[in-house]
Amino acid sequence: MIDRYFSALGDTMARESRLLAEVYRHPGKLGESRESLLARFLETYLPRRFGVSTGFALFGSVLSTQQDVVVFDQLDNPVLFARTAAPVFPPSALHALIEVKSQLTKPALAQTARKANQFKRDLRGAFANHPDPPEREALSMLFAFQSKLDPAGILGELTRVEERDAIDMRDRIDLVCVLGEGVVLGGSLLYATVAGAPLLATTARPRQQRLAVAVEDSLLIFYARLLDYIAAKPPTRPQVMSYLPADAPMGVVVASG
Repeated sequence: MIDRYFSALGDTMARESRLLAEVYRHPGKLGESRESLLARFLETYLPRRFGVSTGFALFGSVLSTQQDVVVFDQLDNPVLFARTAAPVFPPSALHALIEVKSQLTKPALAQTARKANQFKRDLRGAFANHPDPPEREALSMLFAFQSKLDPAGILGELTRVEERDAIDMRDRIDLVCVLGEGVVLGGSLLYATVAGAPLLATTARPRQQRLAVAVEDSLLIFYARLLDYIAAKPPTRPQVMSYLPADAPMGVVVASG
């Protein structure tokens, strides 16, 4: 039942994507519309404690680049500029960042790999002064509606880029999904699959660093891996003051009693 259900959802999403391409000739607007298509799916099928938006991650005094789709905790964490078109999320609120591509090409894949590397390093640094940093890090994912590369080709190109740029395994894209074609699994999600505990640097590396799977029902794998991981991720206390730069002026104690 579940596989048939998500197969139908994937077919519907693909048809809507093709219709959008017929209507929107402007690449930017087409991309935004497809981002909304994925966001709508996640809003519908993720539990209510997970919010879905676009926006920026807050790392100390700087912001990340704008993220296409952000899956965040909306119960226990504050969101800055929450009612604007591009909210700002503190590190503790983040569960997953998803880059959305209408057409996945080699340059786009390389760009996303570098973006994931930067995001994960910045996110880890943002918890430097946090008293209880998360054991499971936020996911970095890529969702493509079409691709010029098959799953094996995506794996090969990712490996080439990551080895050339010396990107550590924990700083890599966790999942690449091409709608109706397949997935490439790696990073923290591969830790979860192989070791059962995708923790930080102390976790032993699994023998496989990536796994490419050709499968028509890729939407189900994308959804199931995302949900399983974030549902098992314990909430992180906001500790807003810990995100301030160490040299931030906090006033002077003038009296006590």
